[in-house]
Amino acid sequence: MPRPKGSKNKKKNLSLADVEAKIAAQQEAKKALEAEQAEILETIGKQKKLLADKRKQVRAADRALLKLEEKKAEIAAIENAVAKKAEIENVVTKLVSSGKSADEILEMLKK
Repeated sequence: MPRPKGSKNKKKNLSLADVEAKIAAQQEAKKALEAEQAEILETIGKQKKLLADKRKQVRAADRALLKLEEKKAEIAAIENAVAKKAEIENVVTKLVSSGKSADEILEMLKK
């Protein structure tokens, strides 16, 4: 394959005005990027504050849920105790109606 004519390293004739225009364009691009960066950092700051607020809300919801679960367990324990008491009363009334004495009923309940 034949070699192309001309050098790729050939210096281009640039004028002072061309270089100044390129510098100005680069400076404008840099300012735009810096402004965009500042905007992004501000958005990140706002999002961090929002995240912290949401975490506080989640912790508060967890505490409230825990309290409600504890109340539920207390109520369930009370209901179980009431149910056992009612069951014992039924057994005692059946035993009394069958003619058992108080001592015999106490012995049966201890078992």
